[in-house]
Order: sequence, then C-alpha cells, then structure tokens
Amino acid sequence: MAAHKLDKVPKLLKFLGLHAMLGVIIGIALGAALLYADVAGLGTLLLHSDMPVLASALYFSGFAVTFGNAAMGSAIMLMPLEEE
Repeated sequence: MAAHKLDKVPKLLKFLGLHAMLGVIIGIALGAALLYADVAGLGTLLLHSDMPVLASALYFSGFAVTFGNAAMGSAIMLMPLEEE
C-alpha cells in the first residue's frame, strides 16, 4: 500500500527528499563524531549541561538542517540539463 502512494509522488520531490535524508544523516554523523572526539570540549560541555536533552536537540538539529539543505542544493546544481 505504501508503494502505491509513493508512485503518485513527483520524481523531483522524491529526488529532493532522498538527498535531504542523506544530508541529514551525514550531518548527524558528523555532529556525533565531533561530540565523540570532544572537539573544543563540546562533548564535555554537553554532558555537564543543565539540560542535555535540549542542548543535544539544538546541536543535532543545526547539523541536520545545514547538511540537509547543502545536500539538496548541491544535488540540484549538479543535475544534468535535459537536451531539447
């Protein structure tokens, strides 16, 4: 049933969604790597925060939005032109 609904979605929307998801995954992975490596004390600062859940949500959402938009933008810019 889900595949039937997915068939009605325009190709460009699928294209953008796929690249946005890939960018979000890359952004979250990079953010997690920076926390794990404790670059500039970010991991320590987050763990000793009064509200670590809120701080984590803001931290990872920033990476997800930035990299998701960058992946979508680069995918659009690198699309081949259709010949007429």
